[in-house]
Amino acid sequence: MLNWLKNQAHTKWADVPASQDGETLIHASAQEIYEKLDFASPANALRERGFKFGPGNPAYRIYELTDPDIPESRLVFEVTEAAPQKHYAYRVLRYVEGNDSPVSEAEREYTIEPAPDGGHFLHLKETSMLEENVHRDEYVLARAQLNFRVFRNLARLKLHVELGANAASFK
Repeated sequence: MLNWLKNQAHTKWADVPASQDGETLIHASAQEIYEKLDFASPANALRERGFKFGPGNPAYRIYELTDPDIPESRLVFEVTEAAPQKHYAYRVLRYVEGNDSPVSEAEREYTIEPAPDGGHFLHLKETSMLEENVHRDEYVLARAQLNFRVFRNLARLKLHVELGANAASFK
């Protein structure tokens, strides 16, 4: 499965995007789930968890957010696709200044599908670009962190939709 790691002579670890995906079952309507994803919604999950929305440019579907735990952070999101109650996708254009992460840009794509026994499946696919000339060890660590982030984001959204913002406020 991880045979690509065995090639010690390989040096261009970040020459292709890193993709991760995951899925969770959320016991809620598609509308409730979509509202938590949509940056324009007053019920957006990040907004409810205390993220500050800056000027951005909502007319062009560009949103600027600041994490309350990292006031010097500035994240810029560009919504690329929005199909209410079905699909929501965006690019993260800038990460936290001074962040040690080799991730330079990421795209997140959420898909909402009905579950056979009620509720909805929320699928997240994240594709990240890493900075050029990333060392093998940094690449391996970044891939592990990216995989963890997908499942943390899904768990946080599930808890938020089903139990409220306080349940999703873990670090």
